[in-house]
Amino acid sequence: MNSKERVGAAIRHEATDRVPVDYYAREEVSERLAERLGVDKGEALRERLGVDLRFVGPRFARESARLCYADPTVEVTREGIHRDIWGVGFRPNKTVAGFYMDFAESPLNGLESAAELDDYPWPQADWWDYSNVARDAKGGSDYWVWAHSRGIFEIAWMTRGFDAFLLDLAIEPERAAALMDRIQKYLFERTQRILEAGEGFIDMVEYNDDVGGQNGLIISPSMWREHLKPRMDAFVKLCKGRGAKVRYHSCGGIRPIIGDLIEIGVDVLNPVQTLAEGMEPGGLKRDFGERITFNGGVDTQELLPKATADEVKRETRRLIETLGQGGGLILAPSHVFQADVPVENVIAVYATALGQHA
Repeated sequence: MNSKERVGAAIRHEATDRVPVDYYAREEVSERLAERLGVDKGEALRERLGVDLRFVGPRFARESARLCYADPTVEVTREGIHRDIWGVGFRPNKTVAGFYMDFAESPLNGLESAAELDDYPWPQADWWDYSNVARDAKGGSDYWVWAHSRGIFEIAWMTRGFDAFLLDLAIEPERAAALMDRIQKYLFERTQRILEAGEGFIDMVEYNDDVGGQNGLIISPSMWREHLKPRMDAFVKLCKGRGAKVRYHSCGGIRPIIGDLIEIGVDVLNPVQTLAEGMEPGGLKRDFGERITFNGGVDTQELLPKATADEVKRETRRLIETLGQGGGLILAPSHVFQADVPVENVIAVYATALGQHA
């Protein structure tokens, strides 16, 4: 099997020659890993690890700063606040555990009425250059090619402020809806442009929208179903109409809404944070394994930073046997490999998946 065939079969819950694998890591981890393996940290590293997926996306066509969170930074203030295309502010933070961009400012925190949103400088899909997408997607045609979209919930609370947006959902739902619809308009237009530019070579779109924490959902299942599910349903239909599968990314304990994700057509669930409430692998496979594919699962909270390489191999095999039984698993960490993960443990994950000796 090549990578595209392998991932496609796993999503269809068919047998594969080996478990398909994905890779995501902090920059400093990739640098250390590439140095250890004696390869460049880009494509050569992915090839060495046997990674089956390849990302494609448009280039930002406007001036931007090097440091950013999830969207490009278009302004850096004298105080060092990095504002992205939504006006959300982030502050660079170098810690002993690695480098991060910390959330700092919400531009719509003082919003009093939905009418004020008319005058806000919303990002535009035309700010991106899509001319490279078809070439990159075709160039990765032996791999499972995916594109990315952020999600409504995270952008909404970051622009409005976390407490303010949750209050809006509870007592000013029309104001919350107006904000979410503004965000969705941009996300829809950008995603549609990416899929059109991909000329049918994009296999999957990831919708990235964290709604879970360590102990369960951030908002109630009923609130998610009322406000986010129908908007996400529309996004899934957009992607499926262009022939692309959908991967939903949310960290945390999101078990109460997995059935809903399946209902609206989500194909892949990422990153499967197995130590979060309700995300125990055996239970997930038992209750949902025939209807959705799991992507992730190798614990980055306790196992990877603290275990020996032999322990990582053993737990990786156990995860493959549990979540991958009968297909339905794309192996990867339960979050990006953080800077506290020894290189030996990263190598152990992929050596196990590929049936090699680390």
